Amino acid sequence: MTMQDEDAEIVLNATTFQQPLIKLAETLAQKAKREAPALLSAPYFVSVDLHVLMRQAMNTYDLLFYVNADEKRLNDCYWRSEYTMVMLPLIRGMIDCLYNVTAILQNPRENGSWFRKSGFRKALEELDAHEAKYGGSPKWDAWIKKNRDGYDFLIRECGLTMAGVLTQPSWPTLGKYISDKQPGGTTTPHQDFLKTFTLNAWREYSAMAHGAFEGLMKVGMYYATDSMPHEERPKLDAVYPRILFMHLARAAAILLCIITELQAHFHFDGAHINERIHKMWDALMPVFEVKELYKDRYSQLMKEKGIES
Repeated sequence: MTMQDEDAEIVLNATTFQQPLIKLAETLAQKAKREAPALLSAPYFVSVDLHVLMRQAMNTYDLLFYVNADEKRLNDCYWRSEYTMVMLPLIRGMIDCLYNVTAILQNPRENGSWFRKSGFRKALEELDAHEAKYGGSPKWDAWIKKNRDGYDFLIRECGLTMAGVLTQPSWPTLGKYISDKQPGGTTTPHQDFLKTFTLNAWREYSAMAHGAFEGLMKVGMYYATDSMPHEERPKLDAVYPRILFMHLARAAAILLCIITELQAHFHFDGAHINERIHKMWDALMPVFEVKELYKDRYSQLMKEKGIES
């Protein structure tokens, strides 16, 4: 697949990054699962959660390419451009994966436990809500008890306590995290970096996910082509490759950010990881959003952390 943005006169050959990037991500995912526990002064499950977050981002990236592969778009009579548009909010999920990974890495012992305990507490609160509404029914009572016992076992298996889980504050959403001021009314460099993904072009994924009008302005015409004049419909097909290029490149950028963050923290050996990271940045650098991310954070981060080509 060759992807082009006519306004920026950018041409990228996806073979230079599509598979190399997902293979590099798998290398980091495996390293996080197998080697990170010995490198972290944190409970074992922190590395498990980092591994799973990477896998979520990887599978989202892979799905976007799978649905939009040339063989499907050109040969599958049931393929529709609307499927691509309705998948775009998944990129917002990739941004959340990047947030969660980097937030955990700020303090793996404390934040890694916070991340998991918060999740357990919310799962238990959901059971409480079911019990309040359906309690007294033998089937519901049995189902609730089975799940509550299962959570209790998982909590103890993690070396956590039920009391600690029930008193754990909620893990902040990305929006809350970047808006919480530090003493003196300031924000941290990490907060400022993540704020990037809530501004400008990146914010449209949240708008699409919530069905907000500003999101519908970006993709709504693809959902209602049958309402458009016949002579206008070919214009959507003409612009589609440019839209596809833009969003696939952004998804690749987010995955590369997660890869770089993990390697910057852990300094994994072998597999030519550092060299491969540089190759991926170089391959994607013509894209404006990638260039901005590299300039604002990753050029300096890789120098500081010794990620050399």
